[in-house]
Amino acid sequence: MRKTIVRLLPELCTTAVILLMVAASDALHEREILFPEIAALATGYLLAPRRTWRVSSGRMLLFIAAGALTGLAIVVLVPLPLWQQFVLAFAVSQLLYIFSGTTLAPMISAIVLPVVLQTRSLIYPVSAAVLTTLIVLLRLALERVRLRPQEPFTPSPAPRVSIKDPSLPTGRGALTDALLRILLIALVSYPVIRLGRILVLAPPLLVAFTEFTNPLAGARKKPAKTVLFLTLCGTEGALIRLILHETLGVPLPAAAAAATVLFLLLVRSFHLYLPPAGAAVLLAFLIPSQQLASYPLQILTGSSILMGLAVLIFRKASVKTC
Repeated sequence: MRKTIVRLLPELCTTAVILLMVAASDALHEREILFPEIAALATGYLLAPRRTWRVSSGRMLLFIAAGALTGLAIVVLVPLPLWQQFVLAFAVSQLLYIFSGTTLAPMISAIVLPVVLQTRSLIYPVSAAVLTTLIVLLRLALERVRLRPQEPFTPSPAPRVSIKDPSLPTGRGALTDALLRILLIALVSYPVIRLGRILVLAPPLLVAFTEFTNPLAGARKKPAKTVLFLTLCGTEGALIRLILHETLGVPLPAAAAAATVLFLLLVRSFHLYLPPAGAAVLLAFLIPSQQLASYPLQILTGSSILMGLAVLIFRKASVKTC
């Protein structure tokens, strides 16, 4: 029994963090405490046998906190229409991502989420920082008991702008890829936002899209399975909130805990540690209740479009030059 509990510590830690977050949000009546990307961070940093991203704990905390503050600043300080704020947030997130020296794609969601929800409270970045700190501390604890390996971190070099240097490797540069992603999201998001279906480009899907555009990403080798998994996770989050909380009156923390447990079972069944899928589950607990019915279809539509664009357009690995 004791060995089983020890073996399940990553799953127990993930569930406990999410339960604590939702309980705090529910008790204090502050929806800004809900940070869906914490499920993604837990998936990639606690659940996955090896660290999903090239990142250190310090940089994870720095860029998630900085990203949350940046997204909040765009909402509060940049008085633009929603589409322009959305594109600006995604553009800033892409530049921060490629110059961070990491592959921590969840920072993209940290920046874009407050724009999608039009968040204006400082509680959001504080919550993101506190919850990320908790994930980092739990990772250290799992390393101490040897449930997760201690992995060295070497920052990736920042992309450089060069002028036809024959000594440089061929292929698109990281900056070029980032600009191409920004252009594609700008084009897709305009009709999506005009139609009032912004969740087709939900922040977790933007994270997934950025990861999909890496031709070496494992998710690209099984695109149908990846899209199905993202859709299933979004669907189970929406259904559990709709049935347990909205219909039966089960407290929101208990419903979120049930959704987390089901997500963990799906991870084991699919053998797929896809961080954006965890965020898609929790985002269902943050959106307005009237959007729950259409949420699964929006996740299916968005993930299919973005996976398709990634596979069709991003066929060569980028290099750290441009």
